[in-house]
Amino acid sequence: MALTAPEVPHLAGRDAALRELGYRDWEAAWIALVCLHSGVFTRTQCIKHHHCSPETVRSLVRRLVHDRVARELPLPDMDTKLRYTHLHSRSLYGALGNENIRHRKKTRPIHLFRRLLSLDHVIRHPDLPWLATEQEKVDHFTGRGIRREDLPSQLYGRGDNRTRRYFVQKLPIAADEKSATFVYVDPGRRTDKELRGWRAEHDALWRRLRALGTEVYVAGVARTVAAQHALSRKLAAWQNAPAAAEPLTPEERETMAAIKAAILSKDRAAFARWGGLNPARRMAISLRKRADLEDSGGASGAPIDGYSTHHAHGLAPQALA
Repeated sequence: MALTAPEVPHLAGRDAALRELGYRDWEAAWIALVCLHSGVFTRTQCIKHHHCSPETVRSLVRRLVHDRVARELPLPDMDTKLRYTHLHSRSLYGALGNENIRHRKKTRPIHLFRRLLSLDHVIRHPDLPWLATEQEKVDHFTGRGIRREDLPSQLYGRGDNRTRRYFVQKLPIAADEKSATFVYVDPGRRTDKELRGWRAEHDALWRRLRALGTEVYVAGVARTVAAQHALSRKLAAWQNAPAAAEPLTPEERETMAAIKAAILSKDRAAFARWGGLNPARRMAISLRKRADLEDSGGASGAPIDGYSTHHAHGLAPQALA
């Protein structure tokens, strides 16, 4: 029996162009999905999406590599034999009308996992109204009456050859008039600099959407449970944040650190200065919330209506080891 591809509405028949290149229905649908959202995939992702056997996916990868439209490469910085597939052929992207997308090019390890995690979230929620390309995102939001100046963008080039590109991180966005979901992929760094920057880039757009009556959600994706929990805490600090949260003073940060040290030491006498253990805990929780809000860049009140997070189990370091 022929393998049937799951329904993915936002493909909207784009995979037909790949069927004309000789790919079967489910193969064309998968290739289109990968080209639009990441350019890369693991065999496990394809197996889970299609509920098929490893041999079925192995055959597809072999054909893609044989036809020189893809290469299979080892996962970087990992002590593992597992590999990923990179679709790089101009013919595939050209058939989809997106020939010059950066997904065709190899990328650094940290950006590779961002791409894989992005695809992971999209295939978890195939029914959402994903805006698959830069042009689709720009057209959707400007079609709602939002100015291009309010969209995240970056200038490339010099002088008269400068080009402005939008949504340059190419993270997934699903949107209609009722709601918009912006996917943030945790890059695995030790600081929140990228999270704060990403929020700042989208702040104007989120405010305009909420003014139009569109609910704004952030979906956070991480590789580990610990990173997911940290991301959840920071996004929770954004949700319905006060318009102007006071940043912590140095003295308040010292108090928060002192309470944490006292809790770890299990010395009840150390809590006397704060009126006991329970008052100290309440004080620490209050300070921690303000610190998370400040550290994640949301001290001015990030305009989101809600959030969700998950970790991609199949891409976790322990799963790939």
